[in-house]
Amino acid sequence: MQNKTSLISIHPEHVAKSLSGEKRLEFRRVWATRPLNRLLIYSTTPTQLLVAVANIKQTMAGSPNALWTLSQKTGGGITRQQLFDYLDGKQTAFALELSKVNVLGDGLPPSLVFGRGFRAPQSFRYLRENEEIKLNQLVGK
Repeated sequence: MQNKTSLISIHPEHVAKSLSGEKRLEFRRVWATRPLNRLLIYSTTPTQLLVAVANIKQTMAGSPNALWTLSQKTGGGITRQQLFDYLDGKQTAFALELSKVNVLGDGLPPSLVFGRGFRAPQSFRYLRENEEIKLNQLVGK
C-alpha cells in the first residue's frame, strides 16, 4: 500500500478556521515529494488531538506573492502579514487546497493511530501502512 496520507500539525486558531470552511488553504514552507491525497490534522497545544481528515484537492507551489494572490481568491484564512511572516526567507512555498474536511468528533488521542511516544511533526510526516489502516478503521473508510 502506497502512503497517501500525511500528518500535519496546525495551531488551534488555524484549525478552527479550516474546520469552519473559512480557511480552505493550508500553507507549508516545505512539502512532500510523494503524491498525497489526504491530510490528518493534528491540533497543537493546548488541544493535542487529531481533529480532522481532509482531502487534498490540489497542491500549488509558488512565491509568497503568488500564494497571497491565491489566498485572496481561494480563502487562505490568514492575513498577508501572517503569510509573509510564516514564509520569510522562502523563494517557493506550497498551498494545499483542502476539500471534504471530515471532523473527528471531539478529537482523537494520537496514540490511537500512532501508539505510545507520539511526537507531533514540525512540518509533516507520511503515515506508515499500519497507521493508514488504523486511521481508516477509526474514520470508517
